[in-house]
Amino acid sequence: MGKHLICCWIWALVALFYFQQALSFNLDSSKPTVFAGPPGSYFGFSVAFFNPDNKRSASWELLKSDFSLHWDQEASLLNESIVVSNSFLILPASLDYVTGVPRGEKALGYVNIFNGKNMESVYNFTGTQMAAYFGHSVAAVDINNDRKMDLLVGAPLFMDRGSDGKLREVGQVNVYLGKGGFTFNNVIKLTGSEIYARYGSSVCSLGDLNMDGYNDVAIAAPYGGQFHRGLVYIHNGRPTGLNPVASQVLEGTWASASMPSSFGYAMNGGTDVDQNGYPDLIVGVFGADKAVLYRARPVISVNSTLDISPQILNPEDKSFKLFLTWKTLSFKDFQVDLTLDRLKHKGAIKRVLFLHNKMPHYSKNMTVSNSQGPACEELQAYLIDDSEFRDKITPISVFMEYSLDYKTAADKTGLLPILDQSTPTNVTKQAHILLDCGEDNICKPDLKLSVVSDQKEIYIGDDNPLTLAVTAENAGEGAYEADLTVTLPSQADFIGVVRNSETLSRLSCAFKKENQTRVVVCDLGNPMKGGTKIIAGLRFSVHQLSEQDTEVKFDLQIQSSNQFNNTSNLVSVVTKLAVLAKVKLRGVSAPEQVFLPIANWQPKESPVLEDDIGPLVQHIYELRNTGPSTFSKAILDVQWPYRFNNGSLLYITKIEVDGNMNCSSNRELNPLNVTNPRFIDKNETSASGDRAEGRNRHSVHRRDLEDKQGEENLENLDCGNTECQEIKCWVGRLEKGQSAILFIYSRLAVSTFLKAENQNKSYNVRSTASFSVIEMPYKNLYSELPTSTTSASLKVIWNSENPQPVPGWVVALAVLAGLLLLALLIFVMYKMGFFKRVRPPQDDSIEKEQLQPQENGDRNTEA
Repeated sequence: MGKHLICCWIWALVALFYFQQALSFNLDSSKPTVFAGPPGSYFGFSVAFFNPDNKRSASWELLKSDFSLHWDQEASLLNESIVVSNSFLILPASLDYVTGVPRGEKALGYVNIFNGKNMESVYNFTGTQMAAYFGHSVAAVDINNDRKMDLLVGAPLFMDRGSDGKLREVGQVNVYLGKGGFTFNNVIKLTGSEIYARYGSSVCSLGDLNMDGYNDVAIAAPYGGQFHRGLVYIHNGRPTGLNPVASQVLEGTWASASMPSSFGYAMNGGTDVDQNGYPDLIVGVFGADKAVLYRARPVISVNSTLDISPQILNPEDKSFKLFLTWKTLSFKDFQVDLTLDRLKHKGAIKRVLFLHNKMPHYSKNMTVSNSQGPACEELQAYLIDDSEFRDKITPISVFMEYSLDYKTAADKTGLLPILDQSTPTNVTKQAHILLDCGEDNICKPDLKLSVVSDQKEIYIGDDNPLTLAVTAENAGEGAYEADLTVTLPSQADFIGVVRNSETLSRLSCAFKKENQTRVVVCDLGNPMKGGTKIIAGLRFSVHQLSEQDTEVKFDLQIQSSNQFNNTSNLVSVVTKLAVLAKVKLRGVSAPEQVFLPIANWQPKESPVLEDDIGPLVQHIYELRNTGPSTFSKAILDVQWPYRFNNGSLLYITKIEVDGNMNCSSNRELNPLNVTNPRFIDKNETSASGDRAEGRNRHSVHRRDLEDKQGEENLENLDCGNTECQEIKCWVGRLEKGQSAILFIYSRLAVSTFLKAENQNKSYNVRSTASFSVIEMPYKNLYSELPTSTTSASLKVIWNSENPQPVPGWVVALAVLAGLLLLALLIFVMYKMGFFKRVRPPQDDSIEKEQLQPQENGDRNTEA
């Protein structure tokens, strides 16, 4: 290698290095041989292998003295890099030369190829980017084993645009594949991944590291990696050229206090130092005054086979055999691991086991030697009883994996071999369970599914039971692990299977949650034989409906584990949603009736207390949503009889509400500002209402006893013939079962009824209330807005006469008449002989005999 340029060090933050999966880690990076030089001596600035007995090297020295290179005044670094190439297409033993001029062609850089016979320039590569230092490093090697020399040219200062569009100095290596003579194919570009790493500062041929028939190459990035200690990338050759993905990355681990360690600034390879048949690599670390030797590890190629006999397992004859063979070109010990039914995840039932240990796993150590031929082994295994597992379709996978026994694999120097990574280190074979599916042992079912819902529509807010009548049918061959899968909507819950019908099958179903999907899985049989028809009913509860929903959708499908025709048609059952809000309005008056005039009550011109106006009259209106749906807004309008014949009728003192409702009046409440000294809450009002009801019941009986013609002659006082006051209430959201109550407290103006024109009349004082729902919360559904009207009535009964006390003479006359009647009755009874009593005659001797006690009971016997 010629003269090198010592460049200025440019530092920047370095991105984390991304390691690709290696194809072959041949170089032993765990225990490299390190050669140290004197501090500050730049030991390792350039490196090379030296073999004085190599005849090719002697011929190179001889030819080297026969020519001199021309010095180009434009570029002071003509011989920055020089490579001697043995071209097989010019003359059998001729040498051609490649030299790089990184600052030539106005700093674009170029590479010249010189004919070894006459030292004439025959080919020229020119860089494409100024100051990229194209030609700083060159290497000639046959990469694709086509017996035509290929060329690698490094440009360590090459700049490329990153994902953000900004230029970054990452370095580049151009690969030119030879076509024969001095012609080349289109360039293949390898671009570095780290900024300021100087990727391509050094390139060299390594020879065939992995013994695959293709030469490999090392590319250095002296300032890449952690702490900028340097990286060396190993790229393997292949038929299409250089593999752009590095198979191995060597990291510099040597630090320097005064300057970067520059691991990889100089490299040389292709020489077998330890004589193990594999070429080695030497890397210079001149910043740390060191040179590092990496020895190539031997590559072990193994040819292994695995056979299963028979490959169709009969459940009646459960046993089968495994045949294993290994063959390698060297004598090595291997660790072999076998796994039965590997496709079954951990924890699942393994369908086959080894006969000798009743386990699905088996491991052993095996020694393979080329001189003894292939190593073979035969193992016995068996199929467990089919009642212990469901899956009969999935192939039974037998997996064999082998690895080197590193305890015995190392050579005398401690260098460990590796397995050839270009060939897999495992073998997989499959067996199948014999099925009742014809000669090909492949079941092809014909699954059909139909579903009918018993609900055409569902009301939002209701606990809607829904039953799906399912008909599952298989018109083909057996369907194994056949399940009916029901995908539930978020608004539905699974209740169970309908079991109270003799015509419906009683399926075994289970609720499952897969990720965020809720499903019900019902077993249809294993197998579900051809010609099977199953009819079943599944019950669901749909209750978690939101205001944005418009429908409820169930997806049903039959699924099996068969390889072909393993699913039925997908059936989607869509049930529309509907809105129904039943709203009831009830009105009641407490008390229901009042009798006038009131004893010991006199009207006052300027009332102060509520009792000065009249008795308490309370009208209560309840707006109740019986559901099932919700309404969001409604208006309650109350028409209240306020004045009659220029006098007050029902004088409102206050209004109270219970629930989500706000009310207002078009007239002032309690304009006289009368007060009630007693605090009356709702409970007391209810109690007084109960007492009023007791009085009312007494009053009703009294009225019934008097006459019912007064009720028929009641004059109605309502907004049709009185002056009315309007009370308007805005009702908010009411869900199913909720209500809003309006309490109207008033006083009956008795003075109005005591006027001459109003006396001796009975009245029916009535307020009316109406409501209308104006808004429902369901924007996507049509809803009919309910309305209704009701009333509350107070009967004002006028007593035409007050009961008068009975005069004394009437009482005296009644007593006298009673005495005369009694005397007359006694006289008549006397005349009829009622008071003359006649007794029957009796014999004295008989009486005495009857009065004497018997002396002996035995004497009184029959004659």
